[in-house]
Amino acid sequence: MQRAVIEGFQSLLKLALAVFGIICLGSLPGLFNHLTVNVPQYIQTIQDVAAKLAHPASITYSTTVRPLFPEIFIRFKESLIIFSCSLFFSITLAIIVVYYLIRLSERRLNQVRQLIAFFESIPDILIILGLQLFVVWLFQVTGVLFVKVAGIGDNTVRALPMIALSIPTTLMFIKLLLVRFEEEFRRDYVLLAEAKGLSRVAVFYRHVFINVLFSLFFFTKTTIWFMLSNLYIIEYFFNSLGIFLFVKENPTSEIFVVSLLLIYIPVFLFIQAFQLFAPDALKERT
Repeated sequence: MQRAVIEGFQSLLKLALAVFGIICLGSLPGLFNHLTVNVPQYIQTIQDVAAKLAHPASITYSTTVRPLFPEIFIRFKESLIIFSCSLFFSITLAIIVVYYLIRLSERRLNQVRQLIAFFESIPDILIILGLQLFVVWLFQVTGVLFVKVAGIGDNTVRALPMIALSIPTTLMFIKLLLVRFEEEFRRDYVLLAEAKGLSRVAVFYRHVFINVLFSLFFFTKTTIWFMLSNLYIIEYFFNSLGIFLFVKENPTSEIFVVSLLLIYIPVFLFIQAFQLFAPDALKERT
């Protein structure tokens, strides 16, 4: 019980420090006055942003002075849908692909690794443009527009951004899962199970798969930030009505801070919850 209280206090302290850090980061434009550093102005900007966060209904955007809420929630929901669907699809596809890859010989597996490394070297912008050109080419050939290539006005575009975000993420998960599965298959309990007559497939389903899946979530922090950095590029090129494009169009300190808090707090809570409920033995191994 005491340990849970201490961990809970530490998590709250981390969250409070992170929120303060985000406010300081969002207030950085106030630190500079032309080419000079203005510390008093920076401190005043921090105070102004904190005061506006204490009264969120007073925060506005656009030259027509529109209230920030609930518009920012609509933009956040759009980004969340693209992000969540891409993450789920990437993990699912990576698990299926790796399940068949681990059956290959070492020579074939090395060839696959080289192929993954090649595709990872392709810039994300090139992937995005390639997908858009491919859809346009299909439209010219078939006369059918299978998916939207960009958003116009209030019309959302989701399918193509999800695919564009899923491609590099899936490659990352495949590479990571291959390493984790190979490490897990070399552990003593796997060798013991195979020595007792259990097939490799049976060991995979009963033990290896669950352990690797749990350990995979310990790397989600890096993966999430990787996906978010790509999501900004994707929203820009697809003109998606997401939160990143909203911040770009309304570059004020308070909107930046609110947007970053909307992104950071759910990620923080997810990671803290998983670390709280994950088996201790698995934490030690990862």
